[in-house]
Amino acid sequence: MLKNIGTVVMLVAAVFLAVVLVILPHNPTMHDKNTPDPIQTPLNPEIPQNNLININTANSAFLNANAYSSTIFHNPNMGNGPVGTYPPDIEKVISLFNSYVENQFKDSLIPGAAVVVVYKDKIVYLKTLGVKKVGESDPINLETIFQIGSCSKAFTATAIASLVDAGIMTWNDTAQQYFPNDNEFVLQDPVAAQEANMRDLLSHRSGMHDKAGNEHVLDFKYDFSEILYRMRYIAAQSEFRTKYAYNNIMFSLAGQSSARAASTTWPQLIKEKIYQPLNMDYSVVTYQEFVDNPNHSGTHVIYNGVAYYVDPLNLDAMGPAGSLSCSVDDMGNWLQFQLNNGVFNGQQVVSSQSLAETRTPQILVESNPNMEIWYAMGWTVVYTQGRTFIAHAGSTRLSSAYTLLLPSEELGVVVMANEATFGQDFCMDIASELISIYSQNQGGSLSSSPEEMGGTPVETLPILSSTTDPLPYAIDNYVGTYYSDYYGNVRVEKFNDTCLNLYPGNNVDPSPLNHESGNTFKDAYYGTSVVFSNFDTGIPQEVYTERWDVNGGNGTFNRV
Repeated sequence: MLKNIGTVVMLVAAVFLAVVLVILPHNPTMHDKNTPDPIQTPLNPEIPQNNLININTANSAFLNANAYSSTIFHNPNMGNGPVGTYPPDIEKVISLFNSYVENQFKDSLIPGAAVVVVYKDKIVYLKTLGVKKVGESDPINLETIFQIGSCSKAFTATAIASLVDAGIMTWNDTAQQYFPNDNEFVLQDPVAAQEANMRDLLSHRSGMHDKAGNEHVLDFKYDFSEILYRMRYIAAQSEFRTKYAYNNIMFSLAGQSSARAASTTWPQLIKEKIYQPLNMDYSVVTYQEFVDNPNHSGTHVIYNGVAYYVDPLNLDAMGPAGSLSCSVDDMGNWLQFQLNNGVFNGQQVVSSQSLAETRTPQILVESNPNMEIWYAMGWTVVYTQGRTFIAHAGSTRLSSAYTLLLPSEELGVVVMANEATFGQDFCMDIASELISIYSQNQGGSLSSSPEEMGGTPVETLPILSSTTDPLPYAIDNYVGTYYSDYYGNVRVEKFNDTCLNLYPGNNVDPSPLNHESGNTFKDAYYGTSVVFSNFDTGIPQEVYTERWDVNGGNGTFNRV
């Protein structure tokens, strides 16, 4: 037994290291520590300048958040199926798992979370923890909806699978079939523009830059059509179909293509093909539906050991890649459907063949002697020690989710949290521990969970300028509108005699720029440099933004 436990522990460490090194940099809402990423910035929230956090303010109400917790156990041999359906240790597994969940949450600082486990087509564990919003007492319940970020991707792929079943689409349909107008969709790589099909878009092998377009969603606040149009202004990163590079905009293109194929909208498609047949009655698709639902979980950031509420992010522009919001009760239905080969409540919602296709590897992410990591269509597939894991992480930068399936054992788990800086680790750790406990109590050497998330980035908050270096020119000289084909306009306005406000695209909330030295300013939220240059009679004709010199985009804007 000790040998088996040791094997499990070593596998946990091996898989964790491999997946952290490979998957984390591609998670659309996790920050790459080495490269600024606008959609998963250095994980500071986009806090309006008039609402800066006072990090010295104690939040005593948060200390009571962990008092709100409810658990629903489904005894696998009492009312949920014939005696003997489950291995005799499953009750012990759930009991040990529950203790772990409660302890981890108590120490997590996260305001609220929810967990569901499905085993042998039964929901065997439901757990809600904490509160919807820090400082308030309204507890998370089974119908509370959480933003699930990129866990949405599997829903989009599954909706397309249903259209394949109906003969409305094929996996080899190209994006150009549904977006034939050059005024809507063109890429610099003509081969990719003409041949990129649903498989390519859903598996991140279009050749586009990793995360390109993310900044257009959160920073510039463009809608999908404008973002898609601007993708023509960025060169490909790699040859078409040769490299995995996580791209939310190309993934969203597949989702929007499916909506056109079905002569509907993508939100309506998800409701009709997934939510309704799976009785996911509480889950919603759009940002407005999320905020309008009185039973939605708030979104938060933890800074210096204190949780702060931050308004949720609107991800509708990349909806098929990350805008869904779901309750833990509904996610139990989703797990049952996935683990039962497309059947829910006796109904074949999606054919087993089409559902299996969404989990079929399309592009290799990473491999080593002990493991292969692939991306399928909306799912990550990990092969290790003779086992196959199906998983995906999700984050909106202010909330977290994680879905993990072990089909061979008919076991699955979803974990959701209403915070992301620590929530990512929490969700990953909970799911991994379930697999570890399950493995150790089966008396075998079942391999451990692939942990798709790791390392908590260090977030920063706005800082005040402390420079004593005077500006070379009057602050008004820097004011104006600057333009880039790829990013569009940024507007620079005066805040005071040494500080500016930067408004990107359609964003009505500015990023404060504090003067650092010479013609260089510092973005107070992101800690990146903004440098004005090419002066003509004291007026800068160009501005370079380090923050947007990422993902293949050029951060230079010219005065309009």
